[in-house]
Amino acid sequence: MFCYAAGVLRSSAIFQLASLPYELLARAPVWDRHCAEMAEQLPPGARRVLDLGCGPGNSTAHLRDKVGPGAIGGDLAPSMLRRARKRDRTLALASMDAAALPVRSGSLDAVTFHSVLYLLPDQPAALREVFRVLRSGGRAILLEPQEGLRATLLGMARALPTPRWALTALLWRTMSKAYGRFTADALWAALESSGLQVKKIEESLGGLGLLAVAEKP
Repeated sequence: MFCYAAGVLRSSAIFQLASLPYELLARAPVWDRHCAEMAEQLPPGARRVLDLGCGPGNSTAHLRDKVGPGAIGGDLAPSMLRRARKRDRTLALASMDAAALPVRSGSLDAVTFHSVLYLLPDQPAALREVFRVLRSGGRAILLEPQEGLRATLLGMARALPTPRWALTALLWRTMSKAYGRFTADALWAALESSGLQVKKIEESLGGLGLLAVAEKP
């Protein structure tokens, strides 16, 4: 979620200040439902899962409910971690940098990113770290903003009947315009270049996003 920093736009101060309004917007039922759907993409028998860029903990809570105490939320922004802890004090949370994960190689069943990769200053380094920490057969599960005018028009039209979701969608669309979005081909190429094998990429969030699932061979 909106939690990593690099350069002027990726100032940590911006994400610290944005943590409260973002938390309120991320409570939109549509957003939360897609957090839950990401948990359904975990590999069978998953027990050790890292929710990278966990923000206020939406996706981490769903992962914990799915796999138990082996789900950990990681974020670089202290304010996001504080809000995640306030949301649910039973969540396991840790401060971490996506480009240098404090995790043993081959130790995780899955790593999830809910609208995180597009924010990272060094996406290849983060994906290499994901590849390193996953076991063979482990999965990277991502939900990222989709590039294109069609995605904007279709996604926002579908969001408008639900005002709270429309506001969340507008914020996400504005942020992703500043930081960058993915086409399906670009996201596929980024994942494959790290050594992961893409299982599927499909539209999500009414067309505004892309849900990707990739495995470590």
